[in-house]
Amino acid sequence: MTVSPPAITESLCPHCLRRIPARRVFIDDSVYLEKSCPQHGELERVLIWKEYPWPYAKWTSGRLGSASSVEHLPQSDEPGVKGCPYDCGICQNHEQATCTAILEVTRECAIGCPVCFASSEQGHGLNPDMSQIEGMLQAIKDNRGLCPIQLSGGEPTLRDDLPQIVALARRMGFDHVQVNTNGLRLANDEDYGQRLRDAGTTDFFLQFDGLSDEIYSRIRGTALLRTKLRTVERCAELKVGIILVPTLVRNVNESQIGTIIQFAKQWIPTVKGVHFQPMTYLGRYPNSPSNDDRILIPDILMAIEEQTGGELRVENIVPPG
Repeated sequence: MTVSPPAITESLCPHCLRRIPARRVFIDDSVYLEKSCPQHGELERVLIWKEYPWPYAKWTSGRLGSASSVEHLPQSDEPGVKGCPYDCGICQNHEQATCTAILEVTRECAIGCPVCFASSEQGHGLNPDMSQIEGMLQAIKDNRGLCPIQLSGGEPTLRDDLPQIVALARRMGFDHVQVNTNGLRLANDEDYGQRLRDAGTTDFFLQFDGLSDEIYSRIRGTALLRTKLRTVERCAELKVGIILVPTLVRNVNESQIGTIIQFAKQWIPTVKGVHFQPMTYLGRYPNSPSNDDRILIPDILMAIEEQTGGELRVENIVPPG
């Protein structure tokens, strides 16, 4: 076993959310995060990267400090403010620019997906009103400029006034307003989709986990394939773009990565891209994952090349930054 010097950083305890020191440890061809909490003791070593096909240092080049540095999370001197990552919001201490600001306009959702990281459900609380949403948009504008906006939740299309929210963002100067949605209302309410388009919706960030009802039954708790396909058809009719967003769950739908990409090709130009999201193990999901349960970026890169027969290759995909 080969062990390289650890890189020191900071993280959170998964039990009490205390900010604690952490170490990125390089062992053979994998990278792990090790951390301990004063209250909960030494925590399980978590696999965060596999060195093939992209070395961790190369993928994160320019974004992480050296192995000997300490990457401190920004803290606040203001009374009653904990600082990053608890309540800093759009914080000037962060070195990276905001690529997309996510605005949660509701915590409500009608599906109750077994894997929902936000634990969204019906009757989950009051929605922010238009004046509050305008204040949030103004805060983004003041702190990060007119960056792309994603309206999210919960399920934002449960709001009848979502088209007015889109129109408000456009009037304030935001020229890219995306709606994050499960697509159910778009499939079943033609007038609503047209209202969103006419209000200035740029595209839809569409939950799309695969091309079989078995997958949706396991991930979302109900068969949804026909509804998803109708949503894509309706967006094509409206001439509004879609980003397909599969939540990848080990032993459920990672074998459909190539199938989803081929489906996306068939629906160009309506489908603008595919945004693979490995499952987040928090919220409604009841169990802590083992390292074997995790789907990492290197796993996805290899699956894309293998499942497209080399039509897309690892080297075609470049890291952010």
